[in-house]
Order: sequence, then C-alpha cells, then structure tokens
Amino acid sequence: MARYGGRIIYLHKEEAGEPEPGPALEELPLKERLREALRARGIRRLYRFQAEALDHIAAGRHTMIVSGTGTGKTEAFLVPILQSALDSERAPHAILVYPTKALARDQLRRIRPLMDLLGMRAAVLDGDTPAAERREIYANPPHLLVSNPDMIHYSLAFQPAFRELVSKAQYLVLDEFHQYSGVFGSHVRWVVRRLQRYSPELVMIGAGATIGNPREIGEKVLGRRPEVVLGPQRRKGVAYHYLVDVGRASRWTLAAAISFALSAEGMKVLTFTDSQQMAELVARIIRKQGGAAEVHRAGLSADHRKRVEEAFASGQLNVLVATPTLELGIDIGDLDAVIMASMPKSYASYLQRAGRTGRRGKPGYVFTILGDDAMEAYFAARPREFFQQEIPASYIEPSNEEVARVHLAAMLLENLALLPSELAPELQAAVEALVKEGSARFSRGRLYGNPQRVAAIVKSSNLRSSGPMVRIMEEEREIGTREMPLAMLDLHPGAIYYHGGTPYAAISLDLASMRAAVKRLPQDVSFYTRPLYTMELDSVKPELEREVYGVKLVYGKMRVTMKVEGYVIKEEQSGALISEVPLEAPLSWSYWTKGLVGRYPDPGLGSLPAAASSYHALEHVLIAAAKPVAGIADTDVGGISYPSGHIAIYDSAPGGNGASRLIFERMEKVVEVAEKILAGCNCYDGCPRCVFSPYCGNNNRMLSRQGALRVARAMKEGVAVEAGSPEGYPLA
Repeated sequence: MARYGGRIIYLHKEEAGEPEPGPALEELPLKERLREALRARGIRRLYRFQAEALDHIAAGRHTMIVSGTGTGKTEAFLVPILQSALDSERAPHAILVYPTKALARDQLRRIRPLMDLLGMRAAVLDGDTPAAERREIYANPPHLLVSNPDMIHYSLAFQPAFRELVSKAQYLVLDEFHQYSGVFGSHVRWVVRRLQRYSPELVMIGAGATIGNPREIGEKVLGRRPEVVLGPQRRKGVAYHYLVDVGRASRWTLAAAISFALSAEGMKVLTFTDSQQMAELVARIIRKQGGAAEVHRAGLSADHRKRVEEAFASGQLNVLVATPTLELGIDIGDLDAVIMASMPKSYASYLQRAGRTGRRGKPGYVFTILGDDAMEAYFAARPREFFQQEIPASYIEPSNEEVARVHLAAMLLENLALLPSELAPELQAAVEALVKEGSARFSRGRLYGNPQRVAAIVKSSNLRSSGPMVRIMEEEREIGTREMPLAMLDLHPGAIYYHGGTPYAAISLDLASMRAAVKRLPQDVSFYTRPLYTMELDSVKPELEREVYGVKLVYGKMRVTMKVEGYVIKEEQSGALISEVPLEAPLSWSYWTKGLVGRYPDPGLGSLPAAASSYHALEHVLIAAAKPVAGIADTDVGGISYPSGHIAIYDSAPGGNGASRLIFERMEKVVEVAEKILAGCNCYDGCPRCVFSPYCGNNNRMLSRQGALRVARAMKEGVAVEAGSPEGYPLA
C-alpha cells in the first residue's frame, strides 16, 4: 500500500457480544417434536428477539424481523412456521422468497437438516428446477416452497398449476428484505399483491439485516402493516474497520494491491466495487500482478457464479471481486477480509458488506478506500461521524408506471379479464398505456388483454429494472443484456465493455431494435472509456411542493432526454485522460421518471459562465450530500442544472425508483451537508474532493466550488429567489 502512497487514516474497532438470551426451549409452547429437533441442532434456548418473533407469527400477525447478518433471523421465522406446519395438511404451508436463485438454494441447504429431523420436506422451485422435479412439486407439494420473485412473477402469469399451488400457503416470507428497495422493490410489491389475490389470508413476514424504516417499507411492499422485531446488529465477534486514503494510485489499483497482498498472506479476501466494469478491471489488475482473482456480478451466467462461489467457499480461490451481488447471505465460507474499492452507496450497504467478515469466532478486517470523491473527503475529515450513522431508509416508487404496466399485463394473463374494481389507482396510467398501444381493450365493462402482446410484455420484463433491455450481440450470439438508459452509457459505439473478464469494443447500438453489436478485443487492453453525454429536462408535472431555505421545490413526474455525444479514453491503472472522441451520430433517448426541481438564489454571480459553473457544481454536491442523508447511490439519481439557477434531481430509472422523493423530503439536511463539503475543501475553485463527479456527462467542465458555496450560503441566509422556469422545458 505504501508503494502507491496509500495510508490508513482511521481505525474503528467493533466488538459485539452474544445476542440477548431469551427463554429456554422448555419454557416455550413448542410441540415436543420441534423441541427435540432444535436440541439435535444444538439449540437449547432462543434469543429474545427470536422468541418475540415466535409470539407475533404464531398469533398470525404480519411481522418484520430486523437483525444483523448471522444473528439467527432464519430461525426467528422458521421456528413458528414449522410449529404451525407440523399438524397442518396445507402444502405448501409457507413460501420462502429470496432475491436470487443462488441464495434460495444456499438457504435450502441451511434449513434442510432441521426439516429432515422433523420428517418434513422443502423444495426449490426456480428456473433451474428440472421438469421432473417441478411435476413432483405440483403433484406432491412440500411443506416449504423456496423460490425467488422472478420465478413467482413468471409462474403466476403463465402457470395455472402454480396459481393453484400458492393458493394453499399460509405464510409468505421475504428474506433479505433490505434488497427490496428501488425499482426491484417496486416490482416485488406488485408480485406480492398478485400472490395475495390467490391467498388473501397470507401471514406476511419480512426479514433483513439493514432496514432503517422497517414498518414503513414493510407496509409498502407487503401491503400490510407489520409488527417490528429488532435483533442485534451483529453476531458476537470482533471486526477492525480501516479507512484508507487512496494516495497516488487509482482506487482500483490500490484495491487490487491490497487484495493481492492479503491473499499472499493466506487470507481469503472479498473485494467489492459498485460497477460491473470496475469489478472486471480490478480482477484484471490482480491477475497482472500475478494473483488469481475471479469476478462475481450480475450479467454472468449462473454456472459461472456458482463455480466461483464454490471455489471461494472451498479455499481454491482466495480473492473474489464482486459487485453488490455478494452483499447477500450466500455462504462463501470463512472470510478474513472485505475490501471496498469505494465507499458503498449507503451505510446500510456498508454494514451488509462488512458483515460478511468477522464471523464464526474469527476477527474480521474491513478496508474502505477513500479517494477523490466529495462524500469520501467529507468522511475522511469526520471518520467518527461515518461510524455513527443511522441505518438509512429503504425506498420504492409505488406509482412507477413502467413497473405497473408489466404487472397489469401479467394480471391480464392470469385472469383474462379484469373488473374496474380490481384495478388499483396505481394501475390507471398503465391501463391507459396498454389500451393506447393495443395491448388491452375494454368490453362490456371489463378489461381484456391481447394474449400475444401482454405475454410479450411479461416475457421481456426484468424485475431489476424498469427500462427496456438491450441485447448484447457478438456476431449472432447473445452474450448478455443491459437495461436502458445505462446501455447508452456502457455500449455506445467505441465503448470498452467487459463481460466475464473479456474486453469487448462496442461497434453499434440500435435503439430501434434494442441491440448492441460488440467485438472481442485482446486481453492486454490497458485503457477504459467513459461516456460524454447531456441530459435535458423536457417537461414537469408537479405532484408536491415545499419550501426549503427560501427555494420552492416541486416534486413530480419528469420527462428527460439523454444524449450521448462522445466519450473519453482513460489509462487503466492511473485513470489519466488519453483522448476525447466525438460520436459521428450522437444517440438520444427520452423517458418519464420522477424528480424534484427548484430555482436557487443568485447571490450576484455575474456572468452567464459564472452562473452556469456555480449551479452545475451545486447540483453535483447536492447529489453527493444526499448519499448519507437519504441512503441513496450516486447512480440512483441524476442531475440537470441551468444558468437560470434551476436545478433538477431525478430518478435515473424510467418511471422512478423513490430516491428523489427521499431527497425532496430531506432537503434541509442535504443542503447543510453540501455546504460543509463546499466550505471544507481547500482547493481553489473545484476538485474531485468537492464538486467533481465520476458520473458527470461533460467530464466535469464548468464547475465552481466558490460560486456553489455562495449559492448554498445565500439559501441559508434567506436570499430571495425569483419565480420562473428555465428556457428548455415547460411546467405542465
């Protein structure tokens, strides 16, 4: 690390005791068979929070269980479900839902020994379940059915036998509940609503490690107001958390160097990045240093991910570079160290990643690299404040019309016709969209779907996104997909795109057919690309208004247009600029989303360039400050600024993901943190540690820290703001 100028700037030691003990098994109203099975598994008493969950679930109350990784959440919901299932003829008695197929199968391995002791069955039903096993599940349902939201989504739409199967269930468990945020959470909300149509008396249970608003988000996703059970944040053990200054190297180079050094000492290391392409880059750098590293991320085949998980768990592989896919509780064995190449999108995400180490009686080591980033600089100056944060709220956008359209199409496949009374208010815009495009029609007071068209909508849907998917083609072979609008940023002509460790050059991107053509490159590519693009705010339909420090903020639907006009080429290890390339034919794509816009004060900025650079810088810093305040990722939202003083912050997902709504509600605190960032930097008038953004579409041109600070302080001082709209978009 010293070779690159990196240094440890703060050490936080975390020690956690055993969770608070609860009653012994003999003191609980458990059936003797279950009590004996628990004893055989080494359980003599429950923790206090497990006993509390048992009381609520046994009484049929909807329940949210929030407890740290490895503290016994599974037992908290499993014990009361098995107690109920022992003398019940309902099968499946419960549906256990996990965010991914891999996690569902991993958890089945954990619960099966207890099921075997009770003479009960559990089975996985997902896209990898062989046809013979599926037939057996339908003919002879297990006591516990384990699945994932994607399988439930498609099976409800296309399998009448599945609808009959789930109608028998008494309990629905959504484990790893912290994953059901943003667009994915909005989709899962509708999957749950569709399940409830077949089993309206389902007892709803959510369980997760890092949920800042369990009752609120539980009610939004589950559709029922839950009781909340709080367990400990962490299992007994010790973890050392290091904040590391990046020094002279790029964060990717330093993350690779630390990973390689620790693995050389025999340690098992999990390294996180927040980008698929950066995960591939870090792994490439480790290999160039002589180490062995694999990548675990979305977009790779299930077989690839399973292979690297098994190699890592068995110790055949000591370094695994992952995107947030491994924040989940997949068992990857004993883990010595976690490295985060950048500060995660939220403190909740940090806790999830850090919680992967320091378990099973071993000390854990967590390294977080802080570089040229506004919030990283903020916490580098206030490290204690970083570890004193509250777990942020989870969020969804219940009225996302793109999401609602998919699930309305699915409901029309399930029911053939829907009565107006069955159409929730959030579905009205989706109804209009399907009717307008010819996918549905009203007849005799009922809504009917065109079978071929609504089936195509469901088959092309992706619960992790709300935008259309672009197929990535190497000649005539599809190697993967990427959702819009991110596909425009990653797959524009000239882009370097990594897939499965292999670099590709993007040749073309056809937005009419949603196909990207790529060509394989040699492995020794030593540079990467970043897009140059602009965003325009086309229209705003206000829904809410409030005033923050004299600025009138409007929140509502927004139509934005992305235009990719070129790209820059950067050196792989240092990040240094090599060249800038314009596109011969710029790409353009428009979509509706949610966001907020307001006109900020002018404290005498003077010229048009001064105003443009001041508001542009403030836009960047407001988004950066929103990360710890609202618990969002930089990539959850985007921003647009105008020399007139108008700044818009919008959800990056088509239809919205809920992030900008949290910013709208917490803008006072966002402004306060932004002012501290601007005032605390010692640069002259702008640098990566205050106003630069790695996601800036024009490569951080026209930015003024001093001007942005003057605007922020003018807000705090109550400088009057004139009304009016910037040229370029109408307020609808």
